[in-house]
Amino acid sequence: MKVWFLLSRFEQGGMERVQIHLAQGFQSCGLDTSLVVGSVMAGARQIVPDAVPLLEIAPRSKLAFPFGLWSALRRKRPDVVFTTANDVACLMLLVRKFAFPKIRVICTQHSSISGSRRSARGISRVKHAALNSLMRRLLPQADRIVAVSNAVAKDMQRELELSLASIDVVHNPVVTPEFSDLMNQKLEWPWPDHESPTVVFAGRLSAEKRLDLLVDAFALLSTKLPARLLVLGDGPRHRWLIDQIEMRGLEDHCRLVGFQSCPLAWIHASDLLVLCSDFEGFGNVLVEAMACGTQVVATDCPYGPAEVLAHGKYGQLVPCGNAQELASAMQRCLEGTAWIPEEVLKKRAGEFGLRQAVDSYLRIAGLDD
Repeated sequence: MKVWFLLSRFEQGGMERVQIHLAQGFQSCGLDTSLVVGSVMAGARQIVPDAVPLLEIAPRSKLAFPFGLWSALRRKRPDVVFTTANDVACLMLLVRKFAFPKIRVICTQHSSISGSRRSARGISRVKHAALNSLMRRLLPQADRIVAVSNAVAKDMQRELELSLASIDVVHNPVVTPEFSDLMNQKLEWPWPDHESPTVVFAGRLSAEKRLDLLVDAFALLSTKLPARLLVLGDGPRHRWLIDQIEMRGLEDHCRLVGFQSCPLAWIHASDLLVLCSDFEGFGNVLVEAMACGTQVVATDCPYGPAEVLAHGKYGQLVPCGNAQELASAMQRCLEGTAWIPEEVLKKRAGEFGLRQAVDSYLRIAGLDD
């Protein structure tokens, strides 16, 4: 049985790590499993284990993706295709309809549809509206539809007029068998000591991650107690973030260490992880932090954090866009008034394991026989 995880492009992100984990889990069940991508972004190939086949079908231009997909389908003939991007899902369903009717197509939704639509501007907003219209027509033709959280499933129901009963929910596989070894790896700490508590941010440095809110909140926090800010990641707002840190005179308290293919050791060595996004699909980094025993503060954004943190039971949730509330929550955590025991966090994180996710996907795809 041949299985594909189909992506438009492969970057150094959390969603890509999820696909790698799932591919490895499927391989452990004896399935011929590959990652099939339009193009591989710079530096991203290094995060893919050698044992996981990576097929690049449109390396020179995204316009060549439909032709690359058609050619690869004819040559490889997969039995099951899992899609991740919405435009790719629509394309795969159309191609399946006209030429490859025997392929099972499972469409997975990893992010908030409404969040992306609301944040879009200009021509991008028009494109979102057109894609959503296409999805309303085509997604019901998929063999199964999967959302990574219950909240994302409800968002799909509202945005695409789907029946909630037609959407399966499978949480992302975050805790893998090698998790403990990875979080205990040695690293080069960017300060000479660990005397001050460290707040860590891990993610893409992009607008929806609200780095402005992070800097504002940390600046407020630093007036209340000594703390440090560690930033893991790269993206379009990298230079902007450096300028903001320098403008506020926080250079001695902040370190940007760039993209880390495995952020777990950094998160484990920190005291508090902060997620301050305007929207998320799931929030893998929240589970990673809990599995490391690291405290969590997150914005109560659509649609992942509240579900992952059980509406505040396993970490503080604060309103979106409010730097003062975020700073206060960070302070309560670091001062110990909102501290959650490490064993409680790790037990909760264990609910988001690889085995649970793989078993669910195998059942959904009809591969559990």
